[in-house]
Amino acid sequence: MEPNRRLRSCALTLLAPTLFLMSGVAFADVTGSFAVGVNPCSGATQLCTPIPTVALPTDGVLKAQFVASTLHCSPIIAHLKVDGTERYVSGILAPGQATLVQDLGPVAAGVHDVSVQAEGVSGGCNGGYLASWSGTLTLTVSGVTDVDAEIAAPGDSVSVSTVVGGSPAPAGVAADYTRPVSAVGFATLSVATYIPPNPIIPPNPIIPPNPVIGSAAFVDLLLIGGNTGDTLTARFIPPNPIIPPNPVIPPNPIIPGNPVRLAFFDGTAWSPVFSSDAAPPAYTTASGFSATFTATSTPKVTALDGTVFAFVTSFGFVGFDSPLNNGALNVAKAGQAIPLKWRLYDLGGNPVTNLPAAAVHVTSVLLSCSASTGVVDAVEQYAAGASGLQNLGGGAYQFNWATSKSFAGGCRRLRLDLSESNPDGTPFYRTADFQFTR
Repeated sequence: MEPNRRLRSCALTLLAPTLFLMSGVAFADVTGSFAVGVNPCSGATQLCTPIPTVALPTDGVLKAQFVASTLHCSPIIAHLKVDGTERYVSGILAPGQATLVQDLGPVAAGVHDVSVQAEGVSGGCNGGYLASWSGTLTLTVSGVTDVDAEIAAPGDSVSVSTVVGGSPAPAGVAADYTRPVSAVGFATLSVATYIPPNPIIPPNPIIPPNPVIGSAAFVDLLLIGGNTGDTLTARFIPPNPIIPPNPVIPPNPIIPGNPVRLAFFDGTAWSPVFSSDAAPPAYTTASGFSATFTATSTPKVTALDGTVFAFVTSFGFVGFDSPLNNGALNVAKAGQAIPLKWRLYDLGGNPVTNLPAAAVHVTSVLLSCSASTGVVDAVEQYAAGASGLQNLGGGAYQFNWATSKSFAGGCRRLRLDLSESNPDGTPFYRTADFQFTR
């Protein structure tokens, strides 16, 4: 027990853990230290409860070390548990004494709980029971570039973050959580940024089979021990640089709200994220995607038990250029070849000059003419005939779409597929609407 450290109230308190330290070498193991402890312990026994737990992802490496607080006025014994199973029991630790580093791996790829339970030893100020304790738990994991975690007792407000400022910067996630005073025991809030490819990351249909776009970024958000009535707010920050905004790409109704969307893995498939108001997370360039997780969000706050989130990347798309009118119902002659023109940029705003022809697919589906409202504009230029993909240089492309005479008298929606994907793995289309005449 620590002298003069007992609280007058019955509330459980924890020291705030330090930020997880990022290794200076990419793909190296990551080591960080967390302050843990209980004040006061429940009941007049030597084995202290509740048990603080740090939950972290790893792709195999798991090492741990515990250091007893220098403020202890009696020795303790530390019990280290992994996923609830005791894996190590220390000898008697004097104030300030540390265990050796314990190699608890390799473990299966995924999230693992590491908890510390203190056992009191008679002597000093310990008169037969352990009243409180504290110390530092240092963990080493692999497969991540950064991790942060905090443990919340009832009434505690905690914040975690892997967000890195400046440019260039990797993806990151930051979260805030207040544990209700009425809650029982501890909750653990953790965030991580992954290094792909990684066995922790689920099978991934959202990365298109197109080397131009490259890999999406992946982060993790965990709340272990949360309740149905809890609220957790989070910000998901895409890699930087990212577009929008970008001065080389003008506003365009064909461009989605941003070229990056947020998805999560629900255990079976990738799905879009919806905040507590059932709307997609709001996006700003300053704060990324902002989401509130409750019992009505997707995923629910109680489902954040190792949830991988992904930034679904898309091209920066400028188009369609003349002779099409974006946002209008384009009136064209059936049977003519219509030139589709567009420009592509990567996530850094650089022209994409090597789009593979095999990645481009053009289709159309029936559209009710009455469903199209607004501007009606005639197509005044046609191509000599159908063509495959034409690379015009500097990120500009053209594809001559051969329409059928059978289209006459109806409306259709053009769908340009550049091998991009929605969060559920379905194709992401760039579209334009047409009315066909004879």
